[in-house]
Amino acid sequence: MKPIYNTGDKVYLTQEEDYNDYEIVEISPDDDSVTDSSKYKYKIKPVKGDKTLVRSETEIFPITG
Repeated sequence: MKPIYNTGDKVYLTQEEDYNDYEIVEISPDDDSVTDSSKYKYKIKPVKGDKTLVRSETEIFPITG
């Protein structure tokens, strides 16, 4: 199963009052036997910043438009 997002995709956080745009810089499986796309971890960084965060698929949402 592939992750639903790709490196370079722009996303935002769904669970926090954080209105920054983020870019996915790295995608890694939660464990070696990933069969469910929600088991991926996404390393994201603010578009205007350097600090990276690691979030699960349910914590990020794509920026469309």
